[in-house]
Amino acid sequence: MINRYYFLGHETLSNRGCEALIRGISSIIFERLPDAEFLVPSFNIQGDKKQWILDNYNRISFVSAYKLPLYTRIWGRLDRAVPKLSRLCFPSPPIPKDIRRQLGDTTAGILTGGDVISLEYGIPALLKFLGQAESYMIGGRPVILWAASVGPFNSQPDVEKYVVKKLAAFSGISVRETSSYTYLKQLGFDNVKLVADPAFVMMPDPWDASFVMPKDIGEGILGFNISPLIKNFRGNKSHVLEMEKAVVEFLQDVIKRTNLSIVLIPHVDSIDGSDWNSDYCYMLQLMKQIDLSEDVIAARVSLAPRNMNAVQTKFLISQCRFFIGARTHATIAAWSTQVPTVSISYSVKALGLNTDLFGDLSYVLETPRISRNTLWESLEKLRADEKNIRNLLQHRIPQWQQRAREAIDQVL
Repeated sequence: MINRYYFLGHETLSNRGCEALIRGISSIIFERLPDAEFLVPSFNIQGDKKQWILDNYNRISFVSAYKLPLYTRIWGRLDRAVPKLSRLCFPSPPIPKDIRRQLGDTTAGILTGGDVISLEYGIPALLKFLGQAESYMIGGRPVILWAASVGPFNSQPDVEKYVVKKLAAFSGISVRETSSYTYLKQLGFDNVKLVADPAFVMMPDPWDASFVMPKDIGEGILGFNISPLIKNFRGNKSHVLEMEKAVVEFLQDVIKRTNLSIVLIPHVDSIDGSDWNSDYCYMLQLMKQIDLSEDVIAARVSLAPRNMNAVQTKFLISQCRFFIGARTHATIAAWSTQVPTVSISYSVKALGLNTDLFGDLSYVLETPRISRNTLWESLEKLRADEKNIRNLLQHRIPQWQQRAREAIDQVL
């Protein structure tokens, strides 16, 4: 029997979090099914192949991804204008026929979780991913939602009703936070399983990171990641500039008031080198605003390269003493290598993961609250609680890694 799986909901490795999901899920399945093969959609197959090259497995094949159909994009514009009219009929864009032909002998479809079943990327994107799943299931093939953050859709009951109907056809659903689990149980789902994000089991790939590290390590490295997405949470340009000024001043404070050095670590960057949604380009812009002498910056602040893949990035994060990050999977990389971490939260993901891992939101800084003072207080909290955090992570991460592996029970 061929064990070949198709990853739905995936389109690119430019987000190292998406890459971490693929690596984590495939490694979990390989542990149980050593002959398993995987088809991974990609908008840039040659670029993604280069990024994947350090993987030890040779059963990953990239196939063409496809863009949101024109009629769905038109529906999206109509929905913004007259939602009551547009939602009389939700489009369900299928997998194109040329791609469907490549999937004929696959065993199951795996919707890679993350937050694609949410409103994070807008309703048209949600409909595309649900349409993929519905189209793949034609002929009786199963689809499994793996370690997802789901919803909530309470604010839009018609969307919630539609999502419930589509998810009811899935063969299995696993989620990565108690909040998503509780939400789905309230909606009547009995086949939902609480697991952990598969990125917790992705192993870092050791490499010589000495050229990335500041010359003066001092008392250790503060890894710092911030995303251009956070600009969306400030109402206008002046507020964005105010927030960016706060970040720059905080980085200066770290250098002036501690013996820590800083590595800025991008976690999302385009495969083709463009600056769209690029952590690297955004942090480079901020780094240029640091008002310290060139010698001090050269000795104690560095920006990691933009071409690291997920396992290389995780290794670099593991070398940090502390980490403050906006990208969810950057914080997962830190936690799973037992690095005390503060999450800069811009979605429900960070809130749910922190609540489950720590029991509260002590190590969360919500994006609207970013200021020079709150960033400094967050670092001071990490420094004060360092030993306790490390002990907690040392105890809980193996448990979470086991929970991550339990998602496969819905596949076999």
